[in-house]
Amino acid sequence: MASLTIDNVTKAYGQTQVLKGINIAIEKGEFLILVGPSGCGKSTLMNSIAGLEDVSGGRILIGDADITEAAPKDRDIAMVFQSYALYPNMSVRENIAFGLEIRKVPKLEREKEVQRVASLLQIEPLLDRKPGQLSGGQRQRVAMGRALARRPKLYLFDEPLSNLDAKLRVEMRTEIKKLHQRLGTTIVYVTHDQIEAMTLADRIAVMRGGELLQLGTPQEIYDNPENQFVAGFMGSPAMNFVPCTLVASDRGLGVEITDGEGNPSWLPVPNPERLSAYVGKQVILGLRPEMVTDPVPHKADDAMVQHVPMKVLVTEPTGADTMLVSEVNGVEINCRINPGYSTPVGQVVPLMFDMSKVVFFDPTTEERIDRA
Repeated sequence: MASLTIDNVTKAYGQTQVLKGINIAIEKGEFLILVGPSGCGKSTLMNSIAGLEDVSGGRILIGDADITEAAPKDRDIAMVFQSYALYPNMSVRENIAFGLEIRKVPKLEREKEVQRVASLLQIEPLLDRKPGQLSGGQRQRVAMGRALARRPKLYLFDEPLSNLDAKLRVEMRTEIKKLHQRLGTTIVYVTHDQIEAMTLADRIAVMRGGELLQLGTPQEIYDNPENQFVAGFMGSPAMNFVPCTLVASDRGLGVEITDGEGNPSWLPVPNPERLSAYVGKQVILGLRPEMVTDPVPHKADDAMVQHVPMKVLVTEPTGADTMLVSEVNGVEINCRINPGYSTPVGQVVPLMFDMSKVVFFDPTTEERIDRA
C-alpha cells in the first residue's frame, strides 16, 4: 500500500490534448474514483498510471518513487478490467496463482495465498472450476482475487462492474466496499456510473474533456459543486436547473418563479451577501429533487422554506419515493415526494421548496457564483 501522486500529467495524440495538466494526490489507503462521461480522459489517465500509455508531460509517483518512465511490470500495480481477462483453460485456483507463479513465488506460499484470497472473497467452492462454469459476478471475484494475491502497492479498477446486471452490480459494489474497509488498500477506480462513485469513494475526481473539474469527498461534490456540469453529473435524478432573476425586495434577496400556469411565487436565497453583485441579473438556480417535497410540519416556520402550489405533470413511483415532475419558469423539474402524499396528475398540489442548500450558477460561464 502506498500513496500516489499525479503531478501535472498531460497526454496528447498529435494535436489532440487528451489529458490537460491533471494534478491529484492520493493518500495511502485512499479509495479514489475517476468519474466522467465517455471520452473525458479517465481511462487514459488510468492507463497512464498503469504504464500502458506513455504520458506527454508531468510525473507519476508511487510513494517517493518516480515511475513515469517505468515499465508496467516494474510499477507494482495490479489492475482489474471490466472484461475480467481470465485464462479460460485454467481453473480458478490457477488463475489466481498465475501472477505469483510468474514471479517465482514458492509453491507452498502460492497455495497459502490462493486460500487466503479465496476465503476473503468467499470463492473457496469455485477453486477447481473453469471460468466458463462461472457467473459474471463469480468471474469478477476471481479477477479481483488474482489482483489481491499479488499484494501490490496500488490497485487499479477499470469499470469492473459494467458488464454485470443491475442487481449484481449493487451486490458487488457492497463487496468492494467491504474489501477496501478490511484491507485498507490504495485504490484508483474508473467508472461512468455516478452512483458507484458516490457509494464507494473516499474522494471523487470529476473529469470532462481531459480536465479535472473538481476533486472532493462525495458529500462535497454533491452539496458544493464548483460548476453546472459537476452539479448535473452527480446525483440521481440530476439536479434541477432553473433560469431565474435575483430580486431585492422588502423580504430580502430572493428569486421569482412562475409555475406552468403562469402563477408567480417568491423564494428566499441563502447567503444573500454572496449574490449581491447579481441583483437584477439572470442566474441559474440549482436545486436537488429532494429540496422540493411534500410539506412537512417540522419545517413550517423555517425562513428558508416556502410552500408553492404546483401542477403535477408526471408521477413515477419508485417504492421508497415518488418522483414528481412539475414546471418552473418554463423548465420541467423533478421533485422527491413521500409515496403517501396524494399527487393526482393534472392537479395543483402544495409543494415545499427548501432553499437552504440551493446553489447558483452564472448562465454564461456555468461556474458557481455563491461560493464563500
